[in-house]
Amino acid sequence: MAGNNYLTYSASQLAMDESFQQWVLHPDLKNVFWENWVAQYPEKTELVDQARSLVLGIRFRNYALAADEKEELWERIWSGMADEPTQEQQTATPTRKWMPLARYAAAVLAGIILMAGWHYYNTGKQRPVVVSAHTRPGETKQLQLPDSSVVILNANSKLLYTVNNKAEREVWLDGEAFFNVKHTSANQPFTVHTYDNLDVKVLGTRFNVNSLGKEIVVVLETGRIMLNIDNKAAALYLKPGEMIRYNKGDGSFAKTNVDPSQYTAWKSGKLVMEDFSLTDAAVFMKQVFGKTLIISDSQLLNYKVSGSMPIIYDPDTMMTQLSKVFRTRFNQRGDEIWIHKK
Repeated sequence: MAGNNYLTYSASQLAMDESFQQWVLHPDLKNVFWENWVAQYPEKTELVDQARSLVLGIRFRNYALAADEKEELWERIWSGMADEPTQEQQTATPTRKWMPLARYAAAVLAGIILMAGWHYYNTGKQRPVVVSAHTRPGETKQLQLPDSSVVILNANSKLLYTVNNKAEREVWLDGEAFFNVKHTSANQPFTVHTYDNLDVKVLGTRFNVNSLGKEIVVVLETGRIMLNIDNKAAALYLKPGEMIRYNKGDGSFAKTNVDPSQYTAWKSGKLVMEDFSLTDAAVFMKQVFGKTLIISDSQLLNYKVSGSMPIIYDPDTMMTQLSKVFRTRFNQRGDEIWIHKK
């Protein structure tokens, strides 16, 4: 919290901050930081009021999601985040400062804490459960869903979980996550949707899904899962130790045998490298930190390494480690990291 520059936050960004949410949702608990912050920056009073309205307005809203509504919800979330002006832009363009709260609510839903979902689950009423979470670049997060399933969300990822009126558990994932799905006595299905024509259906198992980049990669650690690809009539089943790569562009896919630990080591804070190239390093740095690697000499792409190293969630430290492995040097310009020969 101390590292966040809240002076640059918009209303929806502030409402997505978990410490701010706790302050708003628990007014009976004294929060010295936020009380002092509001007193120190009185010019932010309107912004704080908008963010507070967002948190309170969506805390216990009942989101019953039909198939078409799911698509519309995420479209609103993504567009709301992409189009929202920065604080400086809002000051320069006052007409956009008063966006409808509904649009802000769509954007903030991606970062709302688990409290709303727990509320619905613990009431005992037959109504949909909504849990959503997101991670920023350089951050991972472990979640326990209302059904006791555990999800570890990798950096720069978003997740939405619901239980529909048929008691079917559904997740919408944009990014990468490891799932340890709880088998229920009622055999409730658990489906992970990737929004790229690939669904993963399970009852109880451990698996990893990565939908970032040009491919979707699904790796099964234990149990058995069924994949529905591009709405094809025939389903594809995976056994432990199998992986499928699905090409988002042309719809092609391939199934191979792999060591699952190589693809799930990230959840334990380890980067496993097997014939690992700077191209692979570029994918890693983009996913985890939002940084773009620019390799000045194409010959460097031919160098491959194998081994493992700890994942340090600091881009400079991580690049220092990778530079030692590949025997290169680097310099950073904003979100671009230039790689050169030593």
